[in-house]
Amino acid sequence: MMSSKTKILNEILKMLPADKISDAGFEGANIVLYTKDRDFFLDNQGLIKNIVNDIKKRVELRADPEILMDQDSTEEFIKQLIPEEADLGNILFDSKRSLLTIEVGKPGVAIGKDGSTLREIRSKTLWIPIIQRKPAIQSNIIDSIRGILYQQSDF
Repeated sequence: MMSSKTKILNEILKMLPADKISDAGFEGANIVLYTKDRDFFLDNQGLIKNIVNDIKKRVELRADPEILMDQDSTEEFIKQLIPEEADLGNILFDSKRSLLTIEVGKPGVAIGKDGSTLREIRSKTLWIPIIQRKPAIQSNIIDSIRGILYQQSDF
């Protein structure tokens, strides 16, 4: 007998083009889909939104780790893209979840007008950028905690 999780995943996969999804699974209550298709990741033409409306669960589309830009190139790209006045700090990678955390002094400047900088990072690198404000006072404890969160991530 199939579990309810397997049924949900099968229903979702039926709604999507078969060649677009490389992996699917649950992360807590969220459903995570991985794709190796760059174009589908950048523009899925509302398919994911329709699935969310149909199944009433949170669905996340991520780039498969194989198609992500490598970390060194991504870091260089971000350093060139984000304005100096944003006061760029640490850049933390969570490759298992395709997440990229960028610490800055001025998040508004780093995000760009209407999120333009975030969209450019996502489209060029395929990482999902998250902007965090740098702590006002530099603290080794906060640096250690944030570092461990990404190093020990076992999703």
